[in-house]
Amino acid sequence: MKAKILLGIIAMFAAVCANADIRFKNIYQNNMVLQANEENWVAGKTDAKGQVEVQILAKSNDGKTLDKTLKAKVDKNGGWAVKTPKFPKRTTLEIIAKNESGETARISNAITGELWLGSGQSNMEWHFGNSTVDRDFLKKYEEDADASKGDIRIFTANRFVLPEPIDEVVGDWRIIDGKNLRHGISQICYIFASQISKALDTPVGVINSSWGGSRIEPWISKEAFKTSGVSFNSANNAEFKSWKEYEDFTSNYAKLRDDYIKRYPKWIEDNPTGHLQNKNRASRPQMPIDVLSNDHNPSNKFNSMICGVAPLSPKGVLWYQGESNAGQPYFYGDLLKLMVSSWREHFKRDFHFYYVDLAAYTQTQRDPVQYGSWGGIREAMAEVLELPKTGVATTIDSGGSKMNGQGDIHPPHKELISTRLANLALAEVYKKGNPKAARSPRYAGEFKVEGNKLIVKIANAEGLRKMEGKEKLTGFAIRGENPRDWKWADAEIKGDTIILSSPEVAEPKAARYAWASWPLVSVESKHGLPLMSFSTDNGAYVDWNRQKK
Repeated sequence: MKAKILLGIIAMFAAVCANADIRFKNIYQNNMVLQANEENWVAGKTDAKGQVEVQILAKSNDGKTLDKTLKAKVDKNGGWAVKTPKFPKRTTLEIIAKNESGETARISNAITGELWLGSGQSNMEWHFGNSTVDRDFLKKYEEDADASKGDIRIFTANRFVLPEPIDEVVGDWRIIDGKNLRHGISQICYIFASQISKALDTPVGVINSSWGGSRIEPWISKEAFKTSGVSFNSANNAEFKSWKEYEDFTSNYAKLRDDYIKRYPKWIEDNPTGHLQNKNRASRPQMPIDVLSNDHNPSNKFNSMICGVAPLSPKGVLWYQGESNAGQPYFYGDLLKLMVSSWREHFKRDFHFYYVDLAAYTQTQRDPVQYGSWGGIREAMAEVLELPKTGVATTIDSGGSKMNGQGDIHPPHKELISTRLANLALAEVYKKGNPKAARSPRYAGEFKVEGNKLIVKIANAEGLRKMEGKEKLTGFAIRGENPRDWKWADAEIKGDTIILSSPEVAEPKAARYAWASWPLVSVESKHGLPLMSFSTDNGAYVDWNRQKK
């Protein structure tokens, strides 16, 4: 297995590095998008020593031209980089790099506009050619892509993992039209780009670096783990309190493998039933971790699919991930904050970060609180909103598909999600719209008890109301002292508060809303954005017998 992976990596890099006397980093290609109205780094490699001359031939939308030559010193590893002048949007660029040996490399038809990065797991990857996508939906966006006339350009990163970071990312830039839209193009990346492009009348590029089924840990750098002390899970579902603990464990792979092969059969003989295996799970031999062969290992996707994007720097990041971490929500808040902070440092930009709250999934909520549900991971994800320049596209009011019903983890059409992401970006990044209209209502972190009533404060509560078509406010639960004795609550909206009560709870202590994988939802802002699921008792932690730090 390891040999096959290594051969595949070698083959990919052989393609990237062909004619490697001088070349651009692979993220710099024909038809790419560079940031408009700001300086951009352009970087590459050469075998020659000395310096590299980089000629930039620019033609702006009004017909003006510029021919500028920049020089860069070659470092000890053969790397070089120059910083371009600022160009207005829709400037086309031809960039020619030449080393002292006379070899040249060329990029043509690059264009200036807005550049974003999309990442996550399969719902971010989800493309127009998937089997549950309606023909009418596909046709609508094929026509949209043809009408964009080359303004939407997407780089899709190849999927592979590495135990150490590299200064490259493998993939291709494509100008999107109706013919190639269905061939692996992320719906969220395309629809988001299309809406931004139309609103700003500008080209938009999105780098899509996603991997279906991935956890969050592989997308965070080793250096971030080392300096943070954040706990995390690994490929074999083992918990580690530090990077050193993980490194010590993986460095003994050969010994641990031999030990596992010897001890595990004996443990199965001693514990042949599910009851015994659960009872004696503490003595179960731990499967060793091969840092190369499993794509869930921490840092290995950052190493191969994020690190090498720099020094190109995105205006913002779109993130749709969390399903694979739903079983350990108590880690997720710290991990997501660590990822955002470390990516901002890596890309040397305090970019905006917008994530997608997980859509409704599985069976409709029947109990006031559904333990072990996606309520926990949704609440944990929202911890990233403590950081500046972050936002959420809430989607608990959607989910499932016509073909596979509520059990479909992949909502087939991402228009609603993409629109909510685009509205956030337009209002907050580009100042084109009302930020209040783009922000979902959410628990403000405050509540009080008055007699038998529990009053919850809601943030982003402009025009808070019952959703159209709902007979009454549903999805709310309260409890008394017993942390497992939840009752359905009657609810009343009053300004920016929701007043909760139940005839079965005389002295309420805590409240929750929409605490289920497919939750009952009934409240929205006047802008049609749903109230996010919440708990007042740190449910993402207490339901799993964990303490919030």
